[in-house]
Amino acid sequence: MQPLGLLFLLCSLMATGYCISCKSCWHLQGTPCSGSSVDCATGEVCVAAVTNTLLITGPLTEQYTLSCGNPSQCDVNGSLTFYYGSIRTATSCCSANNCVPPTPTVPTKSTVKNGLTCRTCSSDDSSYCYTGETMECTGNEFKCGRMARSLSGSVTKKDAIRGCATKSYCEIIGNQVTSIQGLNVDMKMYCSDGATALHAAFFLSAAVLLLTKLLF
Repeated sequence: MQPLGLLFLLCSLMATGYCISCKSCWHLQGTPCSGSSVDCATGEVCVAAVTNTLLITGPLTEQYTLSCGNPSQCDVNGSLTFYYGSIRTATSCCSANNCVPPTPTVPTKSTVKNGLTCRTCSSDDSSYCYTGETMECTGNEFKCGRMARSLSGSVTKKDAIRGCATKSYCEIIGNQVTSIQGLNVDMKMYCSDGATALHAAFFLSAAVLLLTKLLF
């Protein structure tokens, strides 16, 4: 049995409400940070994440976080790309008290188009955005996704990004609720294969145009 599987089994038999403790911290560098120790929920492990944000208007920003998390978050990577930048994340885990996982390595972005086209937009003050502007997806970003994020605590903010996403970003990385050093982060991803939405918009526009010609 794998170490994480054994840990989960042992935790399920305990009545203490938690199994291990993990450091909880974040900073804008791709190296381990230091922070206070928090008690994890039953079955959780220590999860490290490195997130690279690259905007066409500025330099690369690299953020490191360390916190308790579900084993499903371990050793995954994914990305969300929009019309003026991209967000790429990789994770790693360990399962001992206050352990520090290996620093994750964020994969490079592919420039090979995969045939999918998605709508793209962003908002700095709302968890929703919508536009008619589109972009061509690349690499393994085979989903059209919208990330809705709400920050509370030490920072209060809502924002949204719509564009091309990997399956892992839609299902794991972009769907998280965490609390790190007084900052509460609630992220949700809404994804589709892209084709249905775009085709539906095309047929709706065509129907409206036809009806207009018939009436006028």
